Amino acid sequence: MEALIREEAEEGLRLELKRSLPANDRDGDPWMKGAKRFSNPARDGLAKEIVALANAYGGAVVVGIDETDDHPKRARGPDPVLIPRIAACAEQMQQALDNLIDPPLAVFEVRGIEQPGGDGEGVLIIRTGSSTRAPHGHGRPPLAYMRRGSRSEPMTMRDLQSVLFETRTRGERVSALLDERQRVLAEMVRRGPGSITVHQSQPFVGREAVWFRCTLVATEDLHLRADDLSRKAAFIRPRPAGPTAFGEGGFVDSWRPRLGGVENFDSTSRQFGRWFIGDHGIVDAYGFVALDKFHGVERVFPPELFPPVALQVIALGERLRRLARRPEVELAIECEFLVYGLANAMPIGHAFADEVPVTEGATRIGPYSLGNFEDWQATFAQLERGIWHGLGLPIRKLVTFELERWLAETHPGL
Repeated sequence: MEALIREEAEEGLRLELKRSLPANDRDGDPWMKGAKRFSNPARDGLAKEIVALANAYGGAVVVGIDETDDHPKRARGPDPVLIPRIAACAEQMQQALDNLIDPPLAVFEVRGIEQPGGDGEGVLIIRTGSSTRAPHGHGRPPLAYMRRGSRSEPMTMRDLQSVLFETRTRGERVSALLDERQRVLAEMVRRGPGSITVHQSQPFVGREAVWFRCTLVATEDLHLRADDLSRKAAFIRPRPAGPTAFGEGGFVDSWRPRLGGVENFDSTSRQFGRWFIGDHGIVDAYGFVALDKFHGVERVFPPELFPPVALQVIALGERLRRLARRPEVELAIECEFLVYGLANAMPIGHAFADEVPVTEGATRIGPYSLGNFEDWQATFAQLERGIWHGLGLPIRKLVTFELERWLAETHPGL
């Protein structure tokens, strides 16, 4: 907030400044005078601004920064206008706006930034992205607004048509990128495992496999540079407690530049995984796990190797968002199995009485949306449930990992 004041930040398409919580009279909102609630004008005024941003290019509303009388307005100091009990205000405002905005926003965060050394007062920041579910409105019936320059104005029918077209175009872009990654896996399958060199430079010959892919795509181009990805960014995967389908390597080094991104490999004598990170905002992990003979049963694989890969892809996707400084961009993630011929799922530890035959063919799981990173557990639970059910199996366990702690430890400063 000090930086906004120091730089005299200007309101525009992506930024709205407010001195205090919106109110209908000069007395101000009750919250500013010590009440435990804020008024409907405060809620509705902020809903209008956040809906207008989501219907356009995304951005942030900052409440607690004084403004100039210029047009467009600029942040004015010397100090912010602090909102009391900012943590409680942020929590209540998040709930109120969640209940008011229709359809719900996938990426939507209300944060209270406390003044250092203060008494719990601070500045309110509300952030959203350019929504893939636009147009949005607020209230009953919904009122739709759109950002024009530094103002939020009611949407016209032409605006509605334009937003619907842009929303569909973003959806088509995501679908096209996911389809392209599906074709990459299909080409690897067509060549067969024997064309791939795995552990200790030995070709994977004479063995059959289950193929798997997990792909994450940012709904907006993150405009990262491939040379930055390969030279400056240390992409490290989290390490769940157990094994994964594509190994457990950290991937700090040895990223190789490729057209549109970087790649790395992880393999053992019985599995192979290729990891691709694209500068548009793509994380793609794909490869195979060998079908083995186990306890007298032919063509067996352990299904619990696959959910941790999805967890690792989510972590790398959040790393990309933070590297691009675009936390408001929604992410789409999906998984796919390719099974040819007979294959039997047999979990490690024999959770089932017998091996379970897996349906032959392609099974595509998702895509699912990851908006606010705080919701990653719900998104991962959807993926994990889809993986088990896609194989025709009951859910055996949920993989857990503290991604926030992992990101803080492995990528400080982001």
